[in-house]
Amino acid sequence: MPKMGKYGCTASKYRGGSYEYIPHGSFTLNADGTYFYSGFEKPSKGKYTVDQSGNLLFTGGYLDHGKAEKIDRPDKFFLVFPTIPDNRWTCSYVGK
Repeated sequence: MPKMGKYGCTASKYRGGSYEYIPHGSFTLNADGTYFYSGFEKPSKGKYTVDQSGNLLFTGGYLDHGKAEKIDRPDKFFLVFPTIPDNRWTCSYVGK
């Protein structure tokens, strides 16, 4: 089960010999199965479920039909969803 609380999201692009990190807001997971996305463009609410592998599946809100795939580092996910402006975001736990 993921930690409840806030996850900050960034995208990275390789440009000119180094990586550039672009912030994309955050989402907050609540124990009741809801999330709140605090984006720079479209703050919104929706629901999430956790699959058997510990991945987050989003319905409703800005992250609708998105999947945050658990990676090998604690409290960190790769997030993809249909309207994503970049290929993939990295989201890390930042606190309550």
